[in-house]
Amino acid sequence: MLLLALAGGCGLPQEPTPPPTPQPAPKPSGPIEVTLQGHRLPNADALLRAGESAVATAIEQQRVARSGDGTVQCWFARAEAEEGEYYVPVEPKLWCGPIQVPGTGPAPDWIPIPVLTKGDRIELDEPKVPAPGQATTPGTDIVRPDGATRKPNAQSERNAGPGYLAVLPDDGKRSNVELGLNDAAAIHLRDDFASVEGKGWGMPGSFPLPDNGGLLHPERGQRLWVLRLHVDRKRLDEDLKSAPWVNGGAPVPGIALDLPGGWRDLPKAQLPDAGSIFVVFTLPEQGDGAPPKLVLNSNVQSLLEQAVELPSGKPAYDLPAVLRRKLGPTKSPDATQSLSFKARGGSGTASLRIGGVRLGWQRPVRQPESGKLGLIAPAATDKALLEVQLQVTGNGLPEELAGYLTADRIALLLPGGGKAKIAGKRYDGGLFPSAVVFEVPADLASAQVTIDTGSVTLPALGKLELAPTGAPIDLRLEP
Repeated sequence: MLLLALAGGCGLPQEPTPPPTPQPAPKPSGPIEVTLQGHRLPNADALLRAGESAVATAIEQQRVARSGDGTVQCWFARAEAEEGEYYVPVEPKLWCGPIQVPGTGPAPDWIPIPVLTKGDRIELDEPKVPAPGQATTPGTDIVRPDGATRKPNAQSERNAGPGYLAVLPDDGKRSNVELGLNDAAAIHLRDDFASVEGKGWGMPGSFPLPDNGGLLHPERGQRLWVLRLHVDRKRLDEDLKSAPWVNGGAPVPGIALDLPGGWRDLPKAQLPDAGSIFVVFTLPEQGDGAPPKLVLNSNVQSLLEQAVELPSGKPAYDLPAVLRRKLGPTKSPDATQSLSFKARGGSGTASLRIGGVRLGWQRPVRQPESGKLGLIAPAATDKALLEVQLQVTGNGLPEELAGYLTADRIALLLPGGGKAKIAGKRYDGGLFPSAVVFEVPADLASAQVTIDTGSVTLPALGKLELAPTGAPIDLRLEP
């Protein structure tokens, strides 16, 4: 904690009364007095040096990275008060930078350090290092006692120091060739909630920043890495996002880098729901040989985290086989299956339609104990989960909440014979479930859905008999 004595009793100097005709004299460009809360700030230079020392620790720990020309200094921000001819009122806060907060855009970031006045003492608080992805910038011009002044967003030199990580939008207007990037088709990760596909990668000597931000260069001893990625975080059906979940909310897809220098989460606020980004980061030129890794996970209750090495796309460890399949959108078949039903009070016919198909590793199902949604996964990495969303319509169907019972009468027929095991169900207020989840082989290419002949006992109406009267519905699981 730095303690400085205020010049007790010293007020602000009075502005001289200008003569009636001459123009006001220009303010000197040399050293200035800095005033805080109406008092001259003694040893302001020492205060700045102490702040710079504190910020150097955050840079050494790679909580932030050097930016600009590589020089990090602390400054005072001008206060909204009248300036004198030889003094400048400032805010009770230092601003130190320019730096780059991991995960923010290319604009210069700054670390605030509160200046506390306690009687005749001045105390420098701890630096308020922004959280990853959260940029902070002074709202006014910044000054130093030597008379230097600058706008906090102005930056002609754009260098990236150790720990630099920026997430930038990609408008698609520049080709990989123009940017000095290579093809990255081998980089791909997907789960049931998000997918990431490599569109380009490289280690260029410089990288053009968006919005005419200039060229970004690595500092001496650092190598610049650039990933061009397409992100899709909209793979979970919209109606499930607002449903009650066991752990309080739906899974939130996350992307991270596992670097030799540490783990770096890409801030979710910087990730598009569906779109392309550049991920720009630095690594030492003389590294330990361990390749960086791209990681995909889904927070809250995910049962899986995946990582591939860069730029080869080689899985860092064994991954479920179904997630290494390159699947396109699986279309719901147009066909329906007719069925008959018989219950107390009447009988009739109805039709079964497939509303959607999802093949993956994790699927949300209704938990019997809580009635909320939770994730399940298959028992082995060579297995997968196939979710079949259902719609059953017909005149005279019993009106009773029984989807948890009638789900057992939905069958998935596998090629070569046999039925898939039911792994979970989703149901609401209807007679039939909204979805049934089956455990299947990870390489399954086709199957059939059918009503399985049999009966269930409804809580109120008793026995309900079901039987198919039409052909099973064919499912194709290849793009």
